[in-house]
Amino acid sequence: MRLAHNMFSLSIYKNYKSRLEETSKAVNNASTGNKLNSAKDNPGRIGKNETLKIQVLTNDAASKDIQDTNSMIQTFDGALQEINNSLNRMKELTVSAGAGSLNDGDKKVIQNEIDSIKAEIDSFANNTEFNGIKLSDSTQSGEATSLLKATVGNMDDESMQIPFFNVSAQNIGVGSLDVNDVGSSLDSIDKATQMISKVRSKYGSIQIRLEGTADYLSNKDLGIQTAQSRIGDADMAEEAMNYSKGQLLVNSSIGLMAQSNNFPKDCLNILANVK
Repeated sequence: MRLAHNMFSLSIYKNYKSRLEETSKAVNNASTGNKLNSAKDNPGRIGKNETLKIQVLTNDAASKDIQDTNSMIQTFDGALQEINNSLNRMKELTVSAGAGSLNDGDKKVIQNEIDSIKAEIDSFANNTEFNGIKLSDSTQSGEATSLLKATVGNMDDESMQIPFFNVSAQNIGVGSLDVNDVGSSLDSIDKATQMISKVRSKYGSIQIRLEGTADYLSNKDLGIQTAQSRIGDADMAEEAMNYSKGQLLVNSSIGLMAQSNNFPKDCLNILANVK
């Protein structure tokens, strides 16, 4: 028997230190909510966990981009609806101007209101904007468009082109209506209404695509978050159990070390009594 080194006590102490580390890890995991707080916790899975975290963040950013783009389209569509309402009122006034019972003064009043509506259409076209991006592109003519690239995903090719039209009164064909030429004026208003309807139809198609993409990203994000949670999030019930088990073993080790430290002394007492 060796009395210089109490190997049994050293073995218990080594186990005691190991249990202390496990208990400390359980407390840390429970407090942070993560079971991968450093690379040494699980070298084989830390990389995958971080990759999934990045995917979640990029999906969230893409979803925000989609929401912003959709909000812009909704803003533009609201202004186009008002322009459409203005054209309807303009047509109503033009039809009224064709009544044979109106005198020149009556027609002048109608013309003044039509001119006011033209200015209103131009106001919607020129002043409607979203974060500095204007509804109407004055550099275009007819139904020609300029395009703005909008990101709708987290990959390089996940984007779409947003068209911008010139929806000023002059470009849509109602900039020079004359109540004295009812037939031509009505034809111009109908063409303008058709153009505004085409623009709204294109924006409506874009909104449908944006909403579908947003739903897809939401479902995809949920799946990625679930996978990342399984890898990196702490199971609170498991951590509580590990802590309780660790505390029990730590306390047991303390008791065992106290007893084992008496072994050399007991041995010496036995040897002292040997005659």
